[in-house]
Amino acid sequence: MSGTVEHYQGLAQNLIETLGVEQALHVAQQYAWYGVVEEIYRLSGETGHMVH
Repeated sequence: MSGTVEHYQGLAQNLIETLGVEQALHVAQQYAWYGVVEEIYRLSGETGHMVH
């Protein structure tokens, strides 16, 4: 499982660096990458988000 989390973290970080937080969230949500969405929120310091 930790390999999956590390993958999500790496993908989230790359998306943020390449696209910025808002676009990274949009892309991750569009592809239903919910683990990546959570990591983007965590990395960006956003609070109050819940995956549906």
